[in-house]
Amino acid sequence: MTKPARLTGRWPTALAIVTVAFAIGLMAMVDNEAELFGPSVALMAGIYMLAYAIGRPWTGWLAFPILSTVMSVLHVLNDLDVSWANPFVGIVVVVAVLWLLAVARRRFTDVDTFSLQTAGMLAFGIITLICAAVAPRLGAAVAGLGFLAHGLWDAYHFKVNKVVHRSWSEYCAVIDIPTGIALIVVALL
Repeated sequence: MTKPARLTGRWPTALAIVTVAFAIGLMAMVDNEAELFGPSVALMAGIYMLAYAIGRPWTGWLAFPILSTVMSVLHVLNDLDVSWANPFVGIVVVVAVLWLLAVARRRFTDVDTFSLQTAGMLAFGIITLICAAVAPRLGAAVAGLGFLAHGLWDAYHFKVNKVVHRSWSEYCAVIDIPTGIALIVVALL
C-alpha cells in the first residue's frame, strides 16, 4: 500500500498556485495579454530544450529565470523601439539556438526524445509567431491554446520523467492549464 503524498511533497503545486495568481492578476491589470503571454509559449519550450541540451533535468529550474530574463530584456528593448528586439521572434530564435546546442552536444543520438523535443520546439515556436501575427484579442486566445497544449506537454513529461525534473513539469503544468483557460476567457470577454 502506498503512502499518501505529504503536503511538503506538493511544493511545486503550491508554488505554481502562487504563480497563477500573479499571472491572472497581471491579466486583470493590463490590456496586452498577447504581447506578454505569447512569447511565453516559446519560452516554455526553451526551458525543456535547455534542460535537454545540457542533459541535466534539474536545469529546467535554472532555465526558467535565465530565459525569463532574456524575454524581459527583449520586451524592454522593444518598448524602447530597438528594431531587432521583437520578443516574439527573439525568444523563438533563442530556442532555435538552444536546439543547435543540443545538436552540438550530440543529443540527437536519443532519436525519440530528440525528435519529440524538436517537434515541441517547432510547434510552440509557431504558436508564438502566430500570436504576433494576428490581432491582439485573437493572439491572447492563441496564447491560451498554447498554454493548454504546453500543460499537456508537461503532463506527458511528468509521466515519463524525462528531460526535466518531475518537480518542474508538475509546477509548469499547474501554471499552464489555468493560465491558458484565463487567457482564452480574457480573449472572449
